Amino acid sequence: MEIDSFISEIKSIADEFFLDIQYLDYTDITLLSRIHFSDRVFIQVYKNIKKNKLNLALIVGNSRVYGVDGEGGIYHEHPFENPESHKPISQKVSLREFVLKSIEILKILSEE
Repeated sequence: MEIDSFISEIKSIADEFFLDIQYLDYTDITLLSRIHFSDRVFIQVYKNIKKNKLNLALIVGNSRVYGVDGEGGIYHEHPFENPESHKPISQKVSLREFVLKSIEILKILSEE
């Protein structure tokens, strides 16, 4: 996927879920973005099309509470229960799927 179409996807998802893109930096190969739920809660996105790399992290405060990383079509998850661990997953996770999972996690955190 070209960077321009991924930027369009980020903007579309931000609009759909009423999120704020507070940081977006990109070249023709890489992209780094922060999509905010609030000042201290955001999704950090890193994409490198040359390496077929996508890193997604849900950040609360200064800590990753959930994440998915993929490179070359091989993905692993940093599960909410233990975000420092690596759990292999069999398929690519889309940005939209990651946002939906992040919303579920944020609901759990708000109940604690």
